[in-house]
Amino acid sequence: MDIDNSLWDSMDQTATSEALSIATNNAQDAATYDSAYQDFQAQTEQDTQAATHEAWQSQTFQVYECNFDTSPLSSNGSTRTIVKTFSTGNLFNTTVGDSRTTMGIQGDSLKMTNGRENNFFKALKWSPDGSYLLSSSNDNCMRIFALPDSTTELKDTQLNPGVLIKEGEVIYDMCWYPGMTSVDPTTCCILSSSRDHPVHLWDAFTGELRCSYTLVDHCEVNIAPNALCFNLDGSKIYCGSNNMIQIFDTTRPGKDCQKKPTVPTRKSKKGQKGVISCLAFNPDHSDLYAAGSFLKTIGLYDSRAEELLLLLRDKNQRANGRRGKSAPVTISSSDNGAISSTSTTLPQTPMGGLTQVQFSPDGVYLYSASRQDPFIRCWDIRNTASVLFLLERPGELTNQRLGFDISSDGRWLSTGDMNGDVSIFNLSHLTDPASERLATRIRGHGDVISTAAFHPMGSILATSSGQRKYELFDSNSDSDSDSDSDSDSDSDDESKVEKIAAESTLDQDFEPAVIDNSISLWTLPGEYVWYVNGQRWTAADQSTQVEDATNEEQEGNPIAVDSMMVLDERTKSPTPSASGDVVMEATITATTTTTTTITTS
Repeated sequence: MDIDNSLWDSMDQTATSEALSIATNNAQDAATYDSAYQDFQAQTEQDTQAATHEAWQSQTFQVYECNFDTSPLSSNGSTRTIVKTFSTGNLFNTTVGDSRTTMGIQGDSLKMTNGRENNFFKALKWSPDGSYLLSSSNDNCMRIFALPDSTTELKDTQLNPGVLIKEGEVIYDMCWYPGMTSVDPTTCCILSSSRDHPVHLWDAFTGELRCSYTLVDHCEVNIAPNALCFNLDGSKIYCGSNNMIQIFDTTRPGKDCQKKPTVPTRKSKKGQKGVISCLAFNPDHSDLYAAGSFLKTIGLYDSRAEELLLLLRDKNQRANGRRGKSAPVTISSSDNGAISSTSTTLPQTPMGGLTQVQFSPDGVYLYSASRQDPFIRCWDIRNTASVLFLLERPGELTNQRLGFDISSDGRWLSTGDMNGDVSIFNLSHLTDPASERLATRIRGHGDVISTAAFHPMGSILATSSGQRKYELFDSNSDSDSDSDSDSDSDSDDESKVEKIAAESTLDQDFEPAVIDNSISLWTLPGEYVWYVNGQRWTAADQSTQVEDATNEEQEGNPIAVDSMMVLDERTKSPTPSASGDVVMEATITATTTTTTTITTS
């Protein structure tokens, strides 16, 4: 059988042409793929650089570092001192009755000793963005003060509240929404708790009530929590009451809440007993929060499982074999019988009912203050066998809450005391018990200082003062003469006031006490320092970067003018470049060496 070779040749040519066509298409596809892959790599590299730029930019921040002298500071306006720049002055040196009459509130002023109780400040809290200052006072009102435009000028200017919020009863606690920023009015709100009232959420700009969160007992009677706290993202509200922590969803006002008993049963010996008086979340996002009680215990809770992890007690809880008894107080008297001095045996002083708990910024240490206690205690939550160290401040002879605060960098702790002094302690060397922690102590007010709070940026300290006092009438006046009473009916009642007695005054002669119900802002000595990628930016770093940039330019690698950070030698702060933007260059070596220009407007 003959085979037609031409058919085979035709088939070979067809197969060859098809193979060539496929090869050509494959080559074109490969070239297209290579081009696309190169574009992908370029885009990926660009995205990576952009992400790295954003990451570095997010890690570029400015911190105010206080620089206290080793010598005690004064408030006389000299250099390297704490300087008072703003104050409310004598604006609030009134009684509760006078204050409420001025605000147009009728009928309520007779509830507290005929309105003769002193209108002192109880607490202060900075807003998270540092724009506003929230206060609570004895007239059951909250006031919001706007931070002045300039706080560095040496002038004592009077502060005036911009917003007044009136509560119906005694204010137990208050707090800002953690995500508050003044550029977003929806986040500008505060939470408050007052006796026999629901928890109120107020608009910080208008002072209007936004919503309420109601706690009721088995008889449907309102329960006011003694402590309030948002979690870190502001999605939940934690309320502390007797043997109970209630948790609200911030977006769901009303009565719906999760109840977490701090003790299994009423007669149980386990758990944390007593009224939960203060709450604080750990800032390290570990879902850990602390709860202090009036029965002198601190509980550490896991917010995910809502269970008690650890219960902290002071090892000096039993003083002289008597549980809950204060340490012995030695009282010295003068010849006329007046008390001249007091002293307390400090090693045997037990911890009182908790009034404040606060974590350090790194979340490792927990600080606590208690009522009638001369100490602020520091606990290491990694080793809770005992208190790490004590910070002493006079406060054992007053029932008033004396608050403290920790700076944003965790280096300083500020607190007031019953003598009107402000103390600032150095927390840089916590593991060294022998270090001198008291950095400075100044005369701040003429009365008890209830709060000493750092501004979130750290350059300003806010203090509030005052304590409960009563105006006393002349007991020697002739009350039997009706004619005298009628003739003096047109006279001012204030003319009958002779003396003012403070609740902490131990002198039986009742000498007139000083009234100082005021808020003051103090400028702290220090400077703003830039941190880049977690590292402190110093003048040495600047000179090194300038030298490296000069070498690069000499080698033929031009450096853009706007990519250089210009630091003022006096302030060590970025200054505007030729383009008008504040620019900063950070040459950071990661897995690959890159030079990135970080621009902050």
